[in-house]
Amino acid sequence: MNLDTYRHEAPPRREMLGSGAVLLTQPVAGAHSVAIGVWLRSGSQAEPPHLGGLAHFLEHMVFKGTTSRSAFELAQLFDSLGVSVDAFTTKDEVAFTIKVLPEYLRPAVELLADMLLRPALDAELVALEQDVVCEEIQEAHDTPEDRLHDAFAARIFGTHPRGRPILGTEESVRGFTAELLRREHAKLFAGGNLIIAIAGHLAEEARELVLEQFAPAALPAPAPPAAGAAASEAGALPAASGPDAGGRRLELRSSIIQSYFEIGNLAVSYRHPDRIPVALVANILGGGMSSRLFQAVRERLGLAYTIYTYSDMGRDVGLVSCAGSCSPGKTRRLEEVVRGEYRQLIGAGISEEELASNRAQLKSQIVFSLEGVGNQLFRIAKNELHFGRFLPVTELVDEIDSVGRDDVVRCAASYFEPDRLLVAIHGPE
Repeated sequence: MNLDTYRHEAPPRREMLGSGAVLLTQPVAGAHSVAIGVWLRSGSQAEPPHLGGLAHFLEHMVFKGTTSRSAFELAQLFDSLGVSVDAFTTKDEVAFTIKVLPEYLRPAVELLADMLLRPALDAELVALEQDVVCEEIQEAHDTPEDRLHDAFAARIFGTHPRGRPILGTEESVRGFTAELLRREHAKLFAGGNLIIAIAGHLAEEARELVLEQFAPAALPAPAPPAAGAAASEAGALPAASGPDAGGRRLELRSSIIQSYFEIGNLAVSYRHPDRIPVALVANILGGGMSSRLFQAVRERLGLAYTIYTYSDMGRDVGLVSCAGSCSPGKTRRLEEVVRGEYRQLIGAGISEEELASNRAQLKSQIVFSLEGVGNQLFRIAKNELHFGRFLPVTELVDEIDSVGRDDVVRCAASYFEPDRLLVAIHGPE
């Protein structure tokens, strides 16, 4: 792959603001828009059990109005500026992003800052949103893949907080009060927990606007903890235990037609030295159309329409899984085929040609991710969040090229060992 274009890739401008927030600025040549995002360095994994779903709930609440604007006024103003707004919560982070034309930049950034830093968090609005989020929890429970994945993760991670659902439970969500939310908002939106990223058609004005709107004085004042309240920080995390020999099978039943499956195990964090070879193994087994599981399960045997593998890497632990769906009568045969493909990779290894093909796929995905203002925004923010620095594309490509056939077999044996897999099935009653 010719990487001459990227050998001299310019990193984003990185500044530590007086509040403790990190500001990242990345011009994108030829861009006609500006993307701005605010990331919180902690997600649902940092929550204690009794506050499960807190980060996700606050993600909702900032859209419900500020101390000076109603939720409808916020929505109407964003729409009047043509702003694309998005937000999401994961186990590791919470993010809020906007995309705007340069001529509407100032009012858009002012709106974003008002929404994030000065939410109303009114008791009546909290009660209304509790109903909405409980509906979301019920919808997830009613979605076969979501229900299965939550159960699969809970069994894989054991007592580790990564095994808890991002949405929380109806019980935990119903326990949120306006006072608690104001206190926790002040903690989560403190300067040291913020990464602010800008990418696209940039002028110095964009940076100055962020400095102005997210100045230390604009951030929420830290609230004193309630008397006798438990700290929201998770503290030292327990080690993920993984399924024991007696708990390597999990079955759920619902009024559905197909059977959904997840077949996997504990794996690595995104800072682990095995992260690249694990990603390669996952791709070899169930990435592209030529992957081993896709060819064996779908193309040769017709056992399933959907089958793929993925790796989910968190800050201290992760998992790998083969997932998809099939007719209930085919699950046992499909499981046998998956285990057989894993054994084949561990026992017979991989050819240099197959390894080169999968290296090319991963490298292409990385280079494709350079294209577009939104992709650049996410890239610089995720690098800061996960690694505390910018990772040039050439460094990632060099890491991929350094993975040898022995590394692939070693990681397959460590994380895809057939006899240590958890098999989770969600099938019809």
